[in-house]
Amino acid sequence: MAIARPDLDVHLVEPMQRRTEWLRAATEATGLDNVTVHRGRAEEFHGVLSAPHVTARAVAALDKLARWCCPMVAPGGQLVAMKGQSASAEIDKATKVLRRLGVTATTITEHGADVLPAPTLTVDCTVGTART
Repeated sequence: MAIARPDLDVHLVEPMQRRTEWLRAATEATGLDNVTVHRGRAEEFHGVLSAPHVTARAVAALDKLARWCCPMVAPGGQLVAMKGQSASAEIDKATKVLRRLGVTATTITEHGADVLPAPTLTVDCTVGTART
């Protein structure tokens, strides 16, 4: 993302030291000056980092992932979470949590269907202005 969109400021959040060291080294080696690597868990950055788009790998069920990530999504922005074939079921299971976090809409988006044997699915959660 940082290579394709040098106009963006990209913040990477990673709790593991060896991964943050690798990410910093890779950023330096590629000469990217629009990337900041933060070591810590996502919830440690609530109230510290805010962005119109937050992305996450499929590291947890959607309800848990949303609790970690939605507080970093700027009002009107989106959490884009990589998910598998269970995306729809995860949305159903997480509906109450998503509403409580201010998510006003969810969409399942398919990526790479024309080039991959199995497309990648994301759950795109739009965060409104009011959170409780």
